[in-house]
Amino acid sequence: MKQKYFLLFVIGLFVLRMAYGLVSDFWEEDNKQIYLIGLKSYTTETWPYYGPDIVYTKTQIPGALQGLLISLPLHLLAIPEAPFLFLGLLSFAILVFFANYLAHRFSDIPKWLIYTIVLTTSWVMHFSMSVVNPSYVILFSIPFFVCFVEIIDVYKSKRITNTTAFFVIGISTTLVMQIHMSWVLLLPFTAVAFAYTLYNSRKSFIKYSLLYILGASIGALTLLPTLFFPDASGTGDVASNIVFNWENFKNIGTILTRFLIFAGYEVPYMLGTSTEARLAVVEHQLWMAPFTAYLYLFGFAQVALFIISFFQKNDSGDWRKMKWITFGSYLLIFASFFFSIKGPAPHTFYIMLPIAMIYSFHCYRWIISKKKFFATLLQIAAISGILFHIGLGIDKYENKSLYKNRALIQNAIDQKDYKILGTRRSDVLGHGY
Repeated sequence: MKQKYFLLFVIGLFVLRMAYGLVSDFWEEDNKQIYLIGLKSYTTETWPYYGPDIVYTKTQIPGALQGLLISLPLHLLAIPEAPFLFLGLLSFAILVFFANYLAHRFSDIPKWLIYTIVLTTSWVMHFSMSVVNPSYVILFSIPFFVCFVEIIDVYKSKRITNTTAFFVIGISTTLVMQIHMSWVLLLPFTAVAFAYTLYNSRKSFIKYSLLYILGASIGALTLLPTLFFPDASGTGDVASNIVFNWENFKNIGTILTRFLIFAGYEVPYMLGTSTEARLAVVEHQLWMAPFTAYLYLFGFAQVALFIISFFQKNDSGDWRKMKWITFGSYLLIFASFFFSIKGPAPHTFYIMLPIAMIYSFHCYRWIISKKKFFATLLQIAAISGILFHIGLGIDKYENKSLYKNRALIQNAIDQKDYKILGTRRSDVLGHGY
């Protein structure tokens, strides 16, 4: 694809993502509550000391970052769409960075195809565009994992220096810390990065440690006010969510497939929670039926490919490292749910999507080298994914988006009264933000 046409293509993907984000789910309770954190900050002109709610223990994640990411866009543009537009711009920039990185690492795969997959696969569309806290996680986990891969020299040539990489993994960690409990999954990777550096370059270890601390300190700036003025009621006692859950053994297969499908097309989950709801969406947009059916089958094929590829005979160093990183990531996720009050719902470890995505392109490279027709199947899936999300977006616009009752949100903004939209959980509990 010529450069000028490629640029137009990427602009088209930007428009698609932005439009899909504007019509994404809004009225689900978790989505609305996250929006209300920022709306409360904007309408009351107060600092959002705490972020997302953890409903199981009636606590909130400490830090102002989540609230600021919603309230600041409202200060710039006092319309309901402002936080969605801001998130759309940020996520697009990060995903383009990721796609560009992968395009250099997998130059034998068409660049347009890599960009399409990275920007429009199901989970990326679902959680990088709707205003809910997992959507913001990807803004920081992508830079973190790209830098991790660079630090441990998965690939022979470096694209990011260790000086930059350690600073980035530091700032990414304390930023995610204020948005989602899954930030703890970053710590083992950080430990591996430091251990690898200590083994290979002891002279630089102190310098990299200082850069990591500097990055972490900058990321924690929006957390410090909460630490200095803690809520005496225990609002930020997130440690109470750590409980031993021995029943997690039964989730060994579920976690694997949910982890791998982050890099693929997850049609059933995106359509709805029941067969009736899924069929209703397709029946309402009957033209999307063939693309939906193709992606449904292709999604199963992708998971099978990702599992089978693990056992391929390939002596290249980058493949060996990446497959064991992926396997280790899976074991880490599996082990983590033995200490979680929440079951392995995909949003709880969405932070690991970049690992699954990088691994998937190694698998694509392998199968395409063996079966050329798979490249055609993958291209059809990429185009089908775009059309599928257009159809899904039309359905969301009418049934789930903010446009179902935009006037209510605008009234809350204009009247500077967030309670017109809804009541914060903290208002009911009597503590927190």
